[in-house]
Amino acid sequence: MTELRTDEEQVEMLKKWWDENGKSLLVSVVIVAGGWFGWNTWQTQQQEAGEAASYLYTQLVDQASQPAAQQTEATRTEMQAMAEQLKSDYKGSTYAEFGSLFLARFAADAGDFDAAAAELKALIAEADEGPIKYTAQARLANVLIQQEKLDEALALVNTVPAEAYAVQFEEAKGDALFRKGELADARSAYQRALDAAQSQGLSTQLLQRKVDNLAAAGDA
Repeated sequence: MTELRTDEEQVEMLKKWWDENGKSLLVSVVIVAGGWFGWNTWQTQQQEAGEAASYLYTQLVDQASQPAAQQTEATRTEMQAMAEQLKSDYKGSTYAEFGSLFLARFAADAGDFDAAAAELKALIAEADEGPIKYTAQARLANVLIQQEKLDEALALVNTVPAEAYAVQFEEAKGDALFRKGELADARSAYQRALDAAQSQGLSTQLLQRKVDNLAAAGDA
């Protein structure tokens, strides 16, 4: 896929999220029942579960941040297993949602776009409005573009939900429009993505090439 740069940035986003929120993350469902001993037992169990999930998540992020060329088949198998465990063992938590994002990424990297799309659609349907859902929408749009489902992709990224996601949404929009042959609109989308990337201090090399290539095509 063409979104390696975006994936690397998302790994950094996940690391930043962990630094800011991971240590304080607890399972959200609180059961007010039983006596003081029961409450303490429940708290201990929740803390232990949260610590186990955070350790697993950190291991997964660390491995996924390694260059693809350095990842062995055994490493990829291990990452797949960790993502599946996050999703299955910590349902209803942010960790499980990140597990789904990773599973979709691994499927897309392997060329299994049907599996990636199914994973992302399920996550979008369940996730609350916010970073996880917006990331899943942008990634699903990229998967749909690979499947030549261009109108479906455009529908997902038609409106940028938050400025932080302008780069992902506008670039995906540009890719879909380019595939449709709507080059002027594609260039405009790429330019908006480029402007957003510059304002956020992100890498702009790939986006600049896309803008320049379409400018050259227009001149020709």
